[in-house]
Amino acid sequence: MVVDRTLREHITNLEARIKLLSEQMMEAHEITARNRMEAEIRAANIALTHYKAALQVEESLGLTA
Repeated sequence: MVVDRTLREHITNLEARIKLLSEQMMEAHEITARNRMEAEIRAANIALTHYKAALQVEESLGLTA
C-alpha cells in the first residue's frame, strides 16, 4: 500500500479503475470473468466511498490544500 498518495489521488485512481473494469466487463463473455470484475467493482466502490468520506473530514478540518 502506498501511503504517499493523497486522498484525491486515491479517489482518481479508484474512479479510473472502476471505469476500466466496467468497460472490460461489458466486453467479457465468460461468466467467471464478469463475476470477478463485478466483485472488484464493488470493492472499489466501497473503498471510493471511504476515501470520499475521509476527504470530506479533511476538508471540514481545513487539512486539504
